Amino acid sequence: MCKLSLCLLVAIFGCLLAQSLAGVARDADIHRDIVVVKNVRDFAAQHPGLKMQRLEKQPAVRASGQSVRYTLGARVSGDRLVAQGADVYSYPARKDVSLQLTYPESGAGSIVTFVELICTQDNSEGNAYVVAGGIGQRFISIVVEAKQTENFAYQAQYFGSD
Repeated sequence: MCKLSLCLLVAIFGCLLAQSLAGVARDADIHRDIVVVKNVRDFAAQHPGLKMQRLEKQPAVRASGQSVRYTLGARVSGDRLVAQGADVYSYPARKDVSLQLTYPESGAGSIVTFVELICTQDNSEGNAYVVAGGIGQRFISIVVEAKQTENFAYQAQYFGSD
């Protein structure tokens, strides 16, 4: 079930990424192509004009593995929690994990002010990059990478204002 959830999640977020990179108007009735980002470096090489922004990374050790906190932006007066999501994945062997998270899942959201991702994995190796949208915009798409892990979980919180 976790692999199916990951595939569906990546497909949905890929639709939003493809649409935003193509400059298509944000309308829920528009057909969107699916782009799955398996390797962020390959993705960047295929899109030479893309400006990726790395999220700030703060590793911490926990009893159940490594916890990595990624943040982008800052809380501002009047902003609020506009979306959150979480999931847990287990793999039979260590592998590199790549996950794309997008706010909002469809349509236009609030103006993004702050994003916090907390990932729990077997080690602290990995990164998170904004690949579309960003702070001050009404959408954001982030690719999270975790290296050589059997267990991966994330919690994402998006803060915004109208």
